[in-house]
Formats: sequence, structure tokens, C-alpha cells
Amino acid sequence: MMTRTDLTSATLQIMKTLQNGEQYTLNKISEKTELNFRTVQKVFKLIEACQTQLESKKINITHLNNAVHIQMKPKSGITSIPAAIQKMLIRTSYYPTPDRNDELLVYLLQNNATKETFAIQMDSSKLLDELVAAEHIIKKGKKYYLSEMGLITAKGAMSLYPELTQ
Repeated sequence: MMTRTDLTSATLQIMKTLQNGEQYTLNKISEKTELNFRTVQKVFKLIEACQTQLESKKINITHLNNAVHIQMKPKSGITSIPAAIQKMLIRTSYYPTPDRNDELLVYLLQNNATKETFAIQMDSSKLLDELVAAEHIIKKGKKYYLSEMGLITAKGAMSLYPELTQ
């Protein structure tokens, strides 16, 4: 028999399981997290409702004088625009093409170099050294892999520049 897990803990467990970007069924998530299938269903019902609300609104949480003030407000500025249009604006206004850094980070991501055990051997270069210094890439001997920040940057670059994945 499975022990009861509170909704917060269950949600955090599920979110951690989903971080790798793989696709799962509810049954598989229940298996991987060892959570009851109905708990997994409840978590996704909650996440879906939150996502729907937060597409057009944001929650402001302010800590003032021993009190927490919470307010849901409509998104404003660029965040109120659909994500695809945000990306187009960013590309046209600031970064029309990916740079060599983006290409290298995406290369490591596509080769699953996201942990020391999956590090790949590469010839040292000025660009690699710069990304190691910036803590986007971790070097172990002659092998390299993405840091947590490098992984986030690589995923962002892939999202902004889909052509990097071809």
C-alpha cells in the first residue's frame, strides 16, 4: 500500500520527473514517482487549471511588514503577447541569428552531454574555454558537458532558433 503524499510534495515530485523533457503517460509518472494514479491525475488537473489562468495573468507575491500580499493581475508588456510572437520580436529586434555559443550549447544538448557520465570529447578552443569560464559548460579532462545554466541556455536557444536542431 502506498503512503499518502500531500499535494505540494506530489506536485514537486512530478515536476522533477518531467524536467528531462521526455513524454510520459499518467501510468508511467505514477510508476516513476511511486505516487497513486489518482494523486497524479489530481496534480495534472491542478497544473492544467493553473496554466490556463496564467497564460493571460500573473500572480504577484509581495512580502511586507510580516504579511504576504498576493494579487493576480493581467500580464502586461511583452509577456502579454503569445510566446511565438515574443520569440519573433526577440529575434527581429535583438538576436536575428544564433551565435557560435548557441550552436555549441545546442550541439552538446543534442548529443545528450548533460551529465559528467555523458560528457563528450572535444578539441579545446577559445569558444569552449569562454563557455567553461562563463560556467555554461563543465570540463572534465578532455571531455565537456553542459552545466545546469548551459542546459537552460541551450533549451532557450533551441526554442528561439528551431533551425539549430536540423
